[in-house]
Amino acid sequence: MKGNALRQVRTLAFFTALILCSTSCKDEEAASVGRDYDPSRPITLTSFYPVEGGARDKILLDGENFGTDHNQIKVYFNNKKAAIVSSSGNRIYAIVPRLPGENPSISVVIGEDSVAYDQHFNYTPQAQVTTVTGSGDREFVPGTLDQAHVCAKYLELDAEGNLFMTWRDGVGDEKFGVGRVSEAENLVTSMYLAASSPYPYANGITVDRTTGMMTVSHESVVEVFFSFDPREGWYPRQRNASFAGNHGIPTGDQYMNFVSFSPYDGYLYTRSRDGSVVRIHPDTYEATVVHKGSNTAGSKWPYGSQYGQGINPKKPWELWMTLHSNASPNEFRQGLMVLDLRPEHIDKGFRRVNATGGSGHRDGPLEDAVFNYPKDIKFDNDGNMFVADYGNHCIRMVSADGIVTTVAGQPGVSGYRDGGPIESMFNNPWGVAVNEQGDIYIADFGNSRIRKLVIE
Repeated sequence: MKGNALRQVRTLAFFTALILCSTSCKDEEAASVGRDYDPSRPITLTSFYPVEGGARDKILLDGENFGTDHNQIKVYFNNKKAAIVSSSGNRIYAIVPRLPGENPSISVVIGEDSVAYDQHFNYTPQAQVTTVTGSGDREFVPGTLDQAHVCAKYLELDAEGNLFMTWRDGVGDEKFGVGRVSEAENLVTSMYLAASSPYPYANGITVDRTTGMMTVSHESVVEVFFSFDPREGWYPRQRNASFAGNHGIPTGDQYMNFVSFSPYDGYLYTRSRDGSVVRIHPDTYEATVVHKGSNTAGSKWPYGSQYGQGINPKKPWELWMTLHSNASPNEFRQGLMVLDLRPEHIDKGFRRVNATGGSGHRDGPLEDAVFNYPKDIKFDNDGNMFVADYGNHCIRMVSADGIVTTVAGQPGVSGYRDGGPIESMFNNPWGVAVNEQGDIYIADFGNSRIRKLVIE
């Protein structure tokens, strides 16, 4: 409600300013009607209004020599492109883009000319957390969104908005499953359900958003994974990866907790506990170890289990993951890691990108940021990464330019509450997924609910 009220005040102020200046600027703007941008003259920037706001807010950019064809004008907030409504020649009417980064610089680009305002825009993200489904009961029960019980750990979305989850309900004889949540159909359904024996222990999920094919990892057998094809109604099929020779992964370390589809080369990638990275062809299931694990002398890859794994769509050759507290050497524990999958880079191993120093909470530049048992990670289409910061009970965002912020939840305080970024509360969030519009879905494991974070 606070965010909506603030937006209403900003909108009223914007149109008040627009009305007040319309009379005084009438003669000046009338003279500019039909005037084209003149490349022989410089673009001049004078001021913009409002000086602060959030995504989808309206903004007026004043200056000279803009021209009146708004299709020829580009406006950027840092590197994010704004939508342009119109131009009078001396004034551009634009819409603030979503998540442009901290204190964005506004630049106007026309033809080969690019000019930036001296003053920066004060961008404030507006966020709201709501509950999608779940009652707080851990045992899975399908049904309508308001009646279903969920205990999801990992999440992923397809391009159609279907939300997939894996779970362990942890009640009595523990059950494992894969399910689908559809807000459009108001329905939670089971796609695969198994007791603790036989397997699988389903964990990480990945979706090829072009074909809709979903793949789910198997926790304990290196050769086995599961596919769900929407053309077959997502009927589960066991797939067996085929190695040309001995893969060399020790029996005790064949925990392939995650799988990720990379649009960079169209392959699936998974990692074992010993650090070996395996590439799998999604159609033939031919598998190759592309990076040796820590059992190999001189390996640059740490030993240890994972919490999460994801591919950056802006740089689809980047395989990201979070490492467990059992990682060794110790400096790799609870870290955000990245591996460059390109053949000329993969032998360089992975690198840790956030600060070492154990559990904690610190926002800021990624190299200084600290997390507390970070689990699943996912990216939006702009390359912003969202982290389920399990131990801090909050959701963190790593912007495309490497700045970490807390976007929802109260660091170090567990609870259950919907609302804005400051008042919202989580209890050990585990999984995250991001749809095509940039909305974030969260497996709020401790609360046995699925939540939704909308950032505008």
